[in-house]
Amino acid sequence: MIELQEVESNYGKRPGERTLEEKIRKGIFILDKPCGPTSHEAAAFVKKILGLKKAGHSGTLDYNVSGVLPVMLGEATKVATFLLGSRKKYVCIMRMGEKRSAAQVEGAFAHFRGKIFQKPPLESAVVKKLRVREVFSLKLLEMDGKDALFECEVEGGFYVRKLCTDVGEVLGCGAQMFELRRTIAAGFGENQSHTLQDLSDAYWLWKEKGEGKELDGMVLTPEKALEKKMKKVVVDDGAIKPITTGANLAIPGIVALDEGIEKKEIVQVLSGKGEIVCFARALLSSKEIVRREKDGNGGLAFDVERVIF
Repeated sequence: MIELQEVESNYGKRPGERTLEEKIRKGIFILDKPCGPTSHEAAAFVKKILGLKKAGHSGTLDYNVSGVLPVMLGEATKVATFLLGSRKKYVCIMRMGEKRSAAQVEGAFAHFRGKIFQKPPLESAVVKKLRVREVFSLKLLEMDGKDALFECEVEGGFYVRKLCTDVGEVLGCGAQMFELRRTIAAGFGENQSHTLQDLSDAYWLWKEKGEGKELDGMVLTPEKALEKKMKKVVVDDGAIKPITTGANLAIPGIVALDEGIEKKEIVQVLSGKGEIVCFARALLSSKEIVRREKDGNGGLAFDVERVIF
């Protein structure tokens, strides 16, 4: 990170120093969603357990799909949009109309790696337009009769259900998604997720027994969630109020910023204590900002897109 100036911050509180109540009001819970409820219903269950007025999810899972579902709590719902585009990983059982060999399935999979065209399935809630999505990896794990177990890592917005039907067409026997589980979403894995029962038990322990350690370990701060997903810009205290009341960020208000920020890139803007203030789009690159600052020039550096806290 490039330091532009040294400023002591008196604004806000360091994320790691928040109380459990504060973490719940502006935190993220990684749910291991069961089959049955929709993503919206699952987020509503989390909201009810924690006694919150609002909660939202990132990356929809169909009712019959299980796995990792990040749920934003309270004020952290404002972060949801900025977690959506991440890579996701799934394990899936594809059931074919006729038995095929592993070599035949591997041959069909070869057509679906890299950037491919995909139209969302009829049952999806989005516009049915042909679009490009990337398949970063597609690996056959096991065969059992007409069933093929595979793992794939894909771009956000990719439909594994549609992949199965498309592979079935290439195989000439038809195929459909029989069972699907998401193992990674927004950079969070199964080992970081917890069930609704886990959450309910931990919340009861906190409220009834005063034992909050287990629940505290389940709720992440947005800063932790975005730590490695988005470049950072640190501002001084004097810039925070203007930002939160509608102003964009000018160069004199920047304390430090990550190297490699490109023009038009979305970044997270932090206070001196490391709290997310807003998300903003770069009007200049890191190099241009540093050069202008050294030359004593000002001007706007970032266009604020969403104020968070």
